[in-house]
Amino acid sequence: MGKTWTGKLALLTVLLTMLVAVSCTKKAVEVDPTAEAAAQEAVTETTADDAAAADEAARIAEEELMKKEAAARAEALSAFENTNIAFNYDSSAIQDSEIANLEAKAEWLKENPGVRITIEGHCDDRGTTDYNLALGDRRAARVKAFLESLGIDADRMVTVSYGEERPLDPAANEAAWSKNRRVQFVIR
Repeated sequence: MGKTWTGKLALLTVLLTMLVAVSCTKKAVEVDPTAEAAAQEAVTETTADDAAAADEAARIAEEELMKKEAAARAEALSAFENTNIAFNYDSSAIQDSEIANLEAKAEWLKENPGVRITIEGHCDDRGTTDYNLALGDRRAARVKAFLESLGIDADRMVTVSYGEERPLDPAANEAAWSKNRRVQFVIR
């Protein structure tokens, strides 16, 4: 009886183990195909919306950068044209105080190799017309030579003298005369 009892117990144990094993297997989850498609579409739309928003933000940032660069170029151009080189009375020598201005102009010209300029020599109204035209010519030529020494191609620059004909300030006093003794730059 011991043998049959042990055999029956072993058989019972095997059957219980199989029953437990079968009941523990996972059932396959049924997925609604329309719900799965809707979820995938939502993910795709979110990804597309995120990409579109990122593209729009990048475009706006690029436009802002381009506006800032254009403003900086316009400001540099204005500074180039509106910063004159001053001269002492009856002199065409470049003053030490004007060297930094000329170096800045040379640097700008190097950064803008397609730009061609006219260097205008001007004088105050003291002296004869012929003398002032010659002095204005010497001033413009000195500035051109200085810019050439800093590496600017002579073919990009022309000089002209207006003598006393185009004063910045028509008054007849030292402050006005000082403004009128200048070399001025014009982009051509």
